[in-house]
Amino acid sequence: MTLADLRTSHENTLEAAIKANAERTFHAHWPEAPSGKIYGETANDEALARFQSQLNSRFDRLGAAETWMGEEASPYGFDLGITYPAYTVDELVDRASSAQVAWQALTPVDRAAILVEALERGSKSFFEIGYATQHTTGQGFVMAFQASGPHAFDRALEATALGLAAQTSFTSNVMWTKPMGKTSVSIEKSYRLVPRGINLVIGCSTFPVWNTVPGMFAGLVTGNSVIVKPHPGSVYPIAIVVAVLRDVLVELGLDPNVVQLAVDTAAKPLALDLVHHPAVGIIDYTGGPVFGAIIERAASEHRKVVFTEKAGVNCVILDSTDDLDKAMENLAFSLTLYSGQMCTAPQNIFIAKNGMMAGGEPVSVEVVATKLREKIDSLVFNEKTGPGTLGAVQNPFTAARVAEAAALGFDVIRGSEPVAQPGFDGSRSMSPLVLKTDTSRSDVYTKEWFGPISFLIVTDSFDESLRQVTDSIRQHGALSSLVFTSNPESMQRAEDAIVSAGAPVAFNFNSFVWVNQSAAFSDFHGTGCTPAGNATFADWQFVTNRYNVVGVRKQA
Repeated sequence: MTLADLRTSHENTLEAAIKANAERTFHAHWPEAPSGKIYGETANDEALARFQSQLNSRFDRLGAAETWMGEEASPYGFDLGITYPAYTVDELVDRASSAQVAWQALTPVDRAAILVEALERGSKSFFEIGYATQHTTGQGFVMAFQASGPHAFDRALEATALGLAAQTSFTSNVMWTKPMGKTSVSIEKSYRLVPRGINLVIGCSTFPVWNTVPGMFAGLVTGNSVIVKPHPGSVYPIAIVVAVLRDVLVELGLDPNVVQLAVDTAAKPLALDLVHHPAVGIIDYTGGPVFGAIIERAASEHRKVVFTEKAGVNCVILDSTDDLDKAMENLAFSLTLYSGQMCTAPQNIFIAKNGMMAGGEPVSVEVVATKLREKIDSLVFNEKTGPGTLGAVQNPFTAARVAEAAALGFDVIRGSEPVAQPGFDGSRSMSPLVLKTDTSRSDVYTKEWFGPISFLIVTDSFDESLRQVTDSIRQHGALSSLVFTSNPESMQRAEDAIVSAGAPVAFNFNSFVWVNQSAAFSDFHGTGCTPAGNATFADWQFVTNRYNVVGVRKQA
């Protein structure tokens, strides 16, 4: 395998991805169905066996080390017992700095081809990544397979293609000639792409691959070495991806420390030490707003580039619909999927006190609330699909938050109760809690209640609901918003107001697309202009801010 081979092998893939980024139409390089017909009839069984054999042992695919650590526990009720090679901050930084010299000397095309090769090889491990994600995050297996497998890899390819397109958008050298009357002067000009430094990527516990690979691959394709600092509770899934990439680098005779995994524990975290290190020039962060704000301040003080996706309060407005059943089915699924543990999951549902229109007829708040509860119940109590849709709650603190919300004294539209997960008696699974209140309790619902918790909030009117949503976006941020209205004038006003506030908006979803979802190559995940975060997966700024262009001029 040579770089020339890789350039040829992956040229069409990169061209198609660049085209998809520009046109924003549907594009998926890897099929999302966990099907044996697609990925091999024995792929699932082999992956499950590998997952089981990895438990209670060292993850030696990353090489050897003097120190090994790990503290992952499955939300389905057992410890993983996996340990990973661990290094000090200085060791990680020294190795990354050394490896970057040869990496940044490669052309953007070569780097992109190497990254696509790693993704193609990594796709052979989608089933193992699925089991690893299920038992670190609590996602149901199908969602874990899709979110950390094909969907995440498409996001990685998207960032790779965008970075390649940006770096090749102008010539790398030119003979510049200026006419000067009877004579002329010529200067040989070249343009060097200089990476900003080591790219630190800090992962989260709920989406350890999907939220990590965009920054990771954007940093790599633009010539930076990358240190991935996963959440100590969700290491295994991204460790597989890092290991595959390091194997590809070794086969090409490159230093595998172009990408490293920085493993730590909750008691002895490494993140801030890495953030403050002067060799770290770029930081990607996904996680809570409190620590995110600390990272943003530290990055500003030390003139580092930082990309954050923190948290927001996602809102829904119920105004009118042609089909109340389909609308509430769609909303119920969004509230139930992965027990609300998605940064795009709805939390606050606003409805005017006179209810909403459904099929041209007025429907009261009480009827809407009852319909929503019925649709959630039909999902939760479906023995075949309910447990997998809900998954398990990743963090015990999230489960405690549900109890805290239930004790607020609000009217209960739907109470939360334990949900059995077949084969996992110790799982931390629960159904959604839906509470009813009004705008007098904005002190409660304007903060993020991460997990299976939502509020139906009664307002005076549609206009008041819209004002509540836009105020919330400006003050607290949002990564999604959803409006049900069949009134064209109301739709336009809502679109203008919500987009101006800085959040994406969806209208009248009533089929098999949900507001929680974000499609690679088409949807820009995040907007970068609300308190929910300053990054967008993946716009031009997401890649171009990771390198500088430096000119060289030589007299001809």
